[in-house]
Amino acid sequence: MGRIVGSFTAALIGATIVLMCAAEPVLAGPAAMLAQQNEPITAGDAAKAGTLPPPPPYNPKQVQYVDPGMPTPELPGPGTTPTPTPTAAPTPRPLPQVKIEGVRTDRVPTPGQLLFDKTRAIAFDDPFNWSVTIFKKRHQLIVYYKSRLFKSYHAVFGRSFEPGTKLWEGDRRTPEGVYAIIDKHPSARWDWFLTLNYPNDLDRHRYEQMRDDGEVPHEDGHPVGVGGRIGIHGTDEPELNRGDINWTTGCISVEDEDIEELTRLLPKGTLVIINP
Repeated sequence: MGRIVGSFTAALIGATIVLMCAAEPVLAGPAAMLAQQNEPITAGDAAKAGTLPPPPPYNPKQVQYVDPGMPTPELPGPGTTPTPTPTAAPTPRPLPQVKIEGVRTDRVPTPGQLLFDKTRAIAFDDPFNWSVTIFKKRHQLIVYYKSRLFKSYHAVFGRSFEPGTKLWEGDRRTPEGVYAIIDKHPSARWDWFLTLNYPNDLDRHRYEQMRDDGEVPHEDGHPVGVGGRIGIHGTDEPELNRGDINWTTGCISVEDEDIEELTRLLPKGTLVIINP
């Protein structure tokens, strides 16, 4: 009886050992060697052994790298617009200051004003340093100092409905051509009057040809004259000046404060070119 019990016990122990071995995975090759070492397995060892798990799938929206110390950027939500990073505005350079006695200078001085500010007083009275260009259609009178833009003024002209240059006395046209300031004097009506040398030689020659051809109108049985007393003056109709309404009988009219500036600036002999 004792032998039977011993044999049964030995058989039971053998069956238990077989079941435990069957439950353990069979390792072969490098993996079995690593398991037999009974030591922790590193990622490098796992890669060599072929047991490293596959990497996760690539996600382009996932932030892969952030500089140390920088906050992790947040991905914009759907329908949102990223806010641009503000940049520092450049420091503006100070504008040059030009002060000319009796003249309202521009906030940004013109080249002529800058040059005038650096010129000795003796050059101010030289008519060859000054010139005036007038554009009738643009209602503009432009002053140049030593061939550089000095200042632009608004102007109105003769009230004739016929375009072109002045042909004879009373046609209410403003002359067109090259002239010069020959006199400056105060005026009770116009504040100041800068007289031009109309008619010049070209005007006289044209008038004489038209008179001989019978194109000049007659008055009291005689042809009217070539005209005269043309100049640049102020205004007693400031509303008409501001409205670009030509109202003179042939002269150039500017605002009273402008004719005062022009009188101070422009010496006798200053060149004046009048364009259509």
